Amino acid sequence: MTALERLADLAGGMMLDTARVTGVSRLPADFVRVELAAEAFRKATWVPGAKLQFRPRRGTLGLRTYTPISWDAERGVTELLGFTHGDGPAARWLRQVAAGDTCEVFGPRRSLDLSAPHGSVVFVGDESSVALACALRTVTGDVTHVFEARDPAGLTEVLAGLGIDAQVVGKTADRAELLSRARTAGPGRLVVTGDAATVHAVRRDSRTWPHAPGTVTGKAYWAEGRTGLD
Repeated sequence: MTALERLADLAGGMMLDTARVTGVSRLPADFVRVELAAEAFRKATWVPGAKLQFRPRRGTLGLRTYTPISWDAERGVTELLGFTHGDGPAARWLRQVAAGDTCEVFGPRRSLDLSAPHGSVVFVGDESSVALACALRTVTGDVTHVFEARDPAGLTEVLAGLGIDAQVVGKTADRAELLSRARTAGPGRLVVTGDAATVHAVRRDSRTWPHAPGTVTGKAYWAEGRTGLD
């Protein structure tokens, strides 16, 4: 083990809690649903939209960020939904993870707070936003979902299996169809996450909608050519 890896383990021992994998479900279109259990989860305060960071392998400094889709403090259990695109440490871990494995976690921590939506919600996102859509469902069912995806049919199948009725369009550079669907979704609070360029485009376009959103909540989860977003 290198000096940097020893430093990472020392820092992890002071900041991170150990969680055990208690369930794994392989979903279509490269999604994986993972149930984690930890004693620390019993004491945590979670709100829909909060983030949980985890370290898939000891000896590394980088933490990967996910949005829990549910939280059961009484049992000390939470669920993550990962999209295994690319070949990063988290994607590799998700492809191989099995019940009985462990990982180190930090959180939940503040990210988006969707615990008290006012009225209807227009939710716009992509593959990286599915967990947030699941978390929002624990608060309200009055949501119109519009997603963009590189594989619209695959994402539609995943969403249907999760009980989410959504309009899913193909991802394009001009985002014309996505913006058109979102624009006609009706009044309500706007929540938009996912690709940084999409978040910017939707926020800007919402200023011209026939039904202007009462409030706009946006967060970029990723951007082309950039790392470190969460």
